[in-house]
Amino acid sequence: MSSISHRDIRKCSAFLRELYTLRNWDDLTTHVIGSIPTLIATDICSYNDMSGHRRFAAYRGWPNNHPTIPDAQAILGRYAHQHPIITHVERTKDLGTRKITDFLSQRQFRNTDLYNEFYRPLQLPYNMGASIAITRNSVLAIGLNRVKRDFADDDIVLLDLLRPHLVQAYANAYCVSTIQEQIAALSQTIEGLDHAVMGVSPDGRILWATPQATRYLSEYMVDGRHRPDRMPTLLREWVKRQESVLDNGSGLPAPLTPLVIRKNHRSLSIRYVRKGSQRFLLLEQQGFDITPATLASLGLSRRESEILSWVVQGKTNPEIGTILGISPRTVQKHLERVYSRLGVENRHAATRMMLDSGSWQEQTSKSGF
Repeated sequence: MSSISHRDIRKCSAFLRELYTLRNWDDLTTHVIGSIPTLIATDICSYNDMSGHRRFAAYRGWPNNHPTIPDAQAILGRYAHQHPIITHVERTKDLGTRKITDFLSQRQFRNTDLYNEFYRPLQLPYNMGASIAITRNSVLAIGLNRVKRDFADDDIVLLDLLRPHLVQAYANAYCVSTIQEQIAALSQTIEGLDHAVMGVSPDGRILWATPQATRYLSEYMVDGRHRPDRMPTLLREWVKRQESVLDNGSGLPAPLTPLVIRKNHRSLSIRYVRKGSQRFLLLEQQGFDITPATLASLGLSRRESEILSWVVQGKTNPEIGTILGISPRTVQKHLERVYSRLGVENRHAATRMMLDSGSWQEQTSKSGF
């Protein structure tokens, strides 16, 4: 029976307090792959985006000066279908922490093209990974690699304890990245930002809020005695619990899952992140059934409807291009025709037009969401 020492628990607690700091996706990845080796001894730690089905792989590794080989990512992608952890996740949707030797003996592994073309030149025979998400196209995972000895059961237990927190941290970072992209694209002040963000204090004060955040609070947390500068009781108590969890250094806390409030076939998801002494709430409404079929009445082509449906769901041009197998430039050309037909100037206005449309809301409510 594996156990975690008090020393490891203290180190994990410090790691988790830093993990929930406000960061975008890239910054979080840099932090994670550089910090996990302080908890689990490893020669190379990497963030991996892989697909055995598509034979694709991309990764970012720590340390920056780690050994490499020419065309390393292309080689890893070519043999991704031989990676037993990735194929296991794709087949079973099991995101738990696994070692390659959970599926193959060292002898069997060393007979694969994957080992001989990728891991052997890098001298990395021992590997384990913790998957954090399965996307439409690939598996996202944190990988640990060693040169001289395999990972022990204690290492697996520790990484598996951290994995739910990594999942939530990356979900938070995705929200932050989306907000940053919109700020860069629109070049507007925060008053015009169409994302719901709030700056709050641990004692329940609202320091500032975007207009969308204020609207969400009014819609989902009606309180006749609610003061504009104070969080509603439900939200205030929830924030206090998040603070207590993060500041408790006596053991490993549970993952900071979002607060979800449901109302009339919709839901409001609220995420809590910190940066130094600053506290932020990221609010996101969900519940729209957005499909190309619901856009047919607008007179758009099939391709234009597909692209607009992904825009309304918050996808960027490169993401839409990857999903549909076309270039980001082609996506933009289709969008320009969509904007012309809708009489709007940009994706922000097109999205707002769709979500504010009375007929759109009628369609989505009939779909059961």
